[in-house]
Amino acid sequence: MRIMQGVFLLSVCLLIIFGACRRNQPSLVDRNQPPDTQLWYAPPDSSEYQYLVHIYWRGVDYDGTATRFIWVIRDTLVEGEDVWNPAARLRDYRAGTITSKTDSVFSFTAFVDAGGVGQVKNRQAFHVAAIDDDGVIDPSPAAIEFVATIDELPRIQFSTHIQGVSRPYYYVRDPVDTVGMFKPFAMSYHGSTINGNIRAYKYFPISTTVTLPGSNIWNYDLSDTMRVFPNSGDDVIPSGVFKFAAQCLDDANAESPISPATFVNGVCRVVVNFDPDTRIHEVRSLYSVGANRYEKQIDFADGIPDTVSYQSWITLFYSGWDDPADSLVCNPLDPDRCLDYQFRYLVRRVGPDINFREDSRWLPRDGIHDTDSLAVADSNSVSIGSLDYEFLVRAIDENARGDGTPPSVEIVGNFVPTLDSVGIEDHLGNRIDVSKLDTLTWNFWKGEGWPYTCWCDTVDLGSAGFCADHPCPPGTGSFDYFKTFSMRLRAWGHDHPLEPAGSGVKAWQYQIYNSQGELLNLAGSGGGWVNSSATNQLNEVISRRFDYNGPFTQPPGVPDPMGDSVFAHLPDWFDDDLTVYVWGRDTLARGLEGTYEQVVFLNGERFVANAFAGGSLGRLTETKSFTFHVRLIRP
Repeated sequence: MRIMQGVFLLSVCLLIIFGACRRNQPSLVDRNQPPDTQLWYAPPDSSEYQYLVHIYWRGVDYDGTATRFIWVIRDTLVEGEDVWNPAARLRDYRAGTITSKTDSVFSFTAFVDAGGVGQVKNRQAFHVAAIDDDGVIDPSPAAIEFVATIDELPRIQFSTHIQGVSRPYYYVRDPVDTVGMFKPFAMSYHGSTINGNIRAYKYFPISTTVTLPGSNIWNYDLSDTMRVFPNSGDDVIPSGVFKFAAQCLDDANAESPISPATFVNGVCRVVVNFDPDTRIHEVRSLYSVGANRYEKQIDFADGIPDTVSYQSWITLFYSGWDDPADSLVCNPLDPDRCLDYQFRYLVRRVGPDINFREDSRWLPRDGIHDTDSLAVADSNSVSIGSLDYEFLVRAIDENARGDGTPPSVEIVGNFVPTLDSVGIEDHLGNRIDVSKLDTLTWNFWKGEGWPYTCWCDTVDLGSAGFCADHPCPPGTGSFDYFKTFSMRLRAWGHDHPLEPAGSGVKAWQYQIYNSQGELLNLAGSGGGWVNSSATNQLNEVISRRFDYNGPFTQPPGVPDPMGDSVFAHLPDWFDDDLTVYVWGRDTLARGLEGTYEQVVFLNGERFVANAFAGGSLGRLTETKSFTFHVRLIRP
């Protein structure tokens, strides 16, 4: 017993001694290593709409067992600058899904919504990381990336159901289907796809106060594709264009596109409230000739714009009607059926040197008018300027909807004046025959400016007598001499007999070219418009000045030999054929540009007075031309 006790004590002492002397070193066998993840069999691309990809993976752990896995599907392998790593970031761990499986079939989405535009190609990536039996996650997950594509997005087609009539809806920029105010209607939709089958529908109204239960929610009941709009009570749809959108979802998880801006996909439009109709049934012209006033009826139905005189008046008579089903408040016996009117004119003058346009917009600008509230017809009168007019009228119903296709009448204001004849005279008043190439001759010694006009520098000595009898003051230099030769351009015209008193050709313009087609810069020519010397007449002097220097030593009446120097330097238009172009217009050369509009009421009728002042708006005559020869001679 004692021996056994001794042995036992010895054993304990040895154990204590050896235990106290043992080295404290880490054990390589006990240290936990992270697992490694392997991934394979995932096609880099796919072209089938299902995108059912069978992916296999496994975990290898050299000091334990990979018991679980965490995976995620992302758009790319690297999003921004981050590679998915659930071992390093908590947000990546939370985004993953934990599984104990080592393979699975995944359905990837080929459709991506980029800013409201559906794309048929989508890049995607599958990431997976193994987790060992101690919960350690592989810090380098396995991943593979592929591109999912489909050939075509699904499409959706609508039908409208109005007053018991169903018809397909066609995508157009302008809506074609119309329903009356307060009348119920419905819209149905049907999707089609090449990517398998349609799986769900979604619908929602656009820009309206109407609320629809179930809007913006995918509905997997494929038979529920009819939306009914009571259009009454609290569900009244305002007058205007009602826009309704719908989408479908197919087996590729692709959504049909919508285009709320261009209305070519996914949007059905219906006009609520029929347009009222308007008809112009009479147009009258009120004008004056001298002291007499006249009125005539204009035949506007022939489609040819009629011309009326300047400052005359045009009166349009029109009427409107509306669908009685559009109103719940108007009296059906009211001939106007709660209609008011708006009036508009567009004016323009377009030509080689003018581009004038103006739009009055719809008048009155503060709303609507009905000056003949107790009659079927209404009317409006407008004063006429020297412009091309297009008049429009439209009826407006009690829901503030106007005629979308208003009738119009075109009127030309101000008759074109006539250029009767043109001519040219020499400085002595002799008429040149412009019917043939006649010659205009200037005699240097008998031209205007004889006798000499004398100057001493800037001191005018006059032209009486002989310049040598008037010596220059001391220090002012010698005499300068010049002669001026001239020709007179004439033209005659007249205005239309229906124009008001005082009308006629008020301004003229002309241009003179040499035989080489060059515009000559002669005094008085090519300088713009000049006013008539008298109504319908042009009497314009075109002059040429010749300067030469003294001293002058010949007795009075004896030609100056210094004058011969002029012939050595004749201008290029002498001894040449000149062509003159002349035209006129029925407004003055100068006028204040601007417009004004004045609205007045006379005898219960609405009148719009407008005036467009300015010479540029006058009507032009035709252009006449003639050619003559010019020469300068000495005796």
